[in-house]
Amino acid sequence: MDLGASAIKLARYDAGFRKASLLDVDLVPAAAPAPGAPATPGASATPGAAGASPPFERVVAQMAVLRRHLVGDKALADELYVALPGEHLTFRVIDLPFSDPRRIESVLGYELESQVMTPLDELVIDHVVVGTRGSDTRVLVAAAPRELVRAVVDASTAEKLVVRQLSAAPLVYAAVWGPASRAVPGATLVIDIGHEATTACVLREGTPEFARTISRGGRHFTEAVARGYRLDMEAAERAKLDGGFIAHPGMEPQSPSQARMDTSLREAARSLVRELRQTLAAYRASYGVGVERIWLTGGGARLVGLRELLVAELGVTAEPGPGAGEDAGKLGERADLFAVALGMAQVGLGNPLRLNFRKGEFAYRSDYSFLRARAAYFGGAALAILFFAIVNAAVALHGLRQENEHLVARLRKQTTDLFGTPRGDARAISEELKEGQKSGGPPIPTVTAFDVFDEISRRIPPGDKLKLDVLELDIKPKRTYIKATAETAQQVDDLADALSKIECFTEVQKGKLRSVTAPARPGPDGQTPSGPSELKQFELTITTTCP
Repeated sequence: MDLGASAIKLARYDAGFRKASLLDVDLVPAAAPAPGAPATPGASATPGAAGASPPFERVVAQMAVLRRHLVGDKALADELYVALPGEHLTFRVIDLPFSDPRRIESVLGYELESQVMTPLDELVIDHVVVGTRGSDTRVLVAAAPRELVRAVVDASTAEKLVVRQLSAAPLVYAAVWGPASRAVPGATLVIDIGHEATTACVLREGTPEFARTISRGGRHFTEAVARGYRLDMEAAERAKLDGGFIAHPGMEPQSPSQARMDTSLREAARSLVRELRQTLAAYRASYGVGVERIWLTGGGARLVGLRELLVAELGVTAEPGPGAGEDAGKLGERADLFAVALGMAQVGLGNPLRLNFRKGEFAYRSDYSFLRARAAYFGGAALAILFFAIVNAAVALHGLRQENEHLVARLRKQTTDLFGTPRGDARAISEELKEGQKSGGPPIPTVTAFDVFDEISRRIPPGDKLKLDVLELDIKPKRTYIKATAETAQQVDDLADALSKIECFTEVQKGKLRSVTAPARPGPDGQTPSGPSELKQFELTITTTCP
């Protein structure tokens, strides 16, 4: 909801698990409370409601109007996300030499104290990180009067409205028009001309970088028409809507009455143009770049010729706001009136604009009424989850049983091969195999033939000391046989000594040496034979304890 001065704008969404859909939008006239009267029925018993200071009575009264409207239309929402009007808020841009969120939160008060006139204990402060400037982190700080936040929270409690978040209307454009601002180069100034005030927010790459509220709006144009034509405010409003325009090259006055209308409205727009020009200059001074374009929205932006006047005076291009994306078809020509309401809905649906004045003593605390209202849905969901959990457990158990049957069959087959009879006690089989020959059963080998072969390879002296050519190698339990040739008898002795050091080799017996003719080998030049012409052939019989 957007708490406008003349009307409350509502955008109602149905939030699903994966997607949210816009149900409807509504424009509810906002009734101002009578001076000195309680703002809401029964509000005198609510601290902060009837006792709200006069600038905030209108905001409190709007909560009662909203309650009556929602109950009357039987469209009471589960959660409300409210945008506070910008005329009550203060915005400042601050650079900090660190980026840690906790440190930023802790020093904002000290940094803001010298820039505002209001004591800090009378403000509620939150911020949006804009980006970096060199090594500094730039934040846009928003401050709301504590009494305003208290009045809205107390009024919503009295009216039984679940207000989850209070944000700042001038910054909400980033939630609804952020994607559109990322699609165009440079900075864009959003100008929302309301009834009492004009909200200005600079967007760049989807981020709100600057914001302010100008106390000039549609009412001031109406007052100018009333003075120029000597009409009451109601008649002046009708005249402004029916025939109000500001002359420009495409539309010149055709009568003295139209010239009078142009003069009245142009004079009323002068102060608005001056404030907007100062806004552009302040942004350029803070960020070092200028605004590329302006987007116009709000009811006051419909005044004929106002856009052309702003283009001529500000020196930038102007165009209507970019609509509401996929929801534009449901809004039609009224899309420009609901930008803030649509943006607050996007915030509620998970948009990263997390600025929230409901913090500290005003933080939202659930009374679980929402859970009670949805107890049937949650109960059904819990039963469905339980049902599928049982089905999943049954399927998993069936799979485990099949796997167990397969393993039991394998165990019976292997034990039949090993023991001659099938067995099914895996623990007893494991213990029996560990005992080995002590139990009379087959042992589990601790050393394989490959392990013995690997150990022999490791123990053989290096090639520069022993020229060995293995002719036969037979590795069996308790016995290993080697038949080979070497260059000298000494090399045979060295080999026998090396193999005797293997842990499971208990005795190395050398057989009789005999001389054999060595095969001819080409020398380095490819022709001269190299190496000895006679080799020693020998046999080694090794007694081992290797199983």
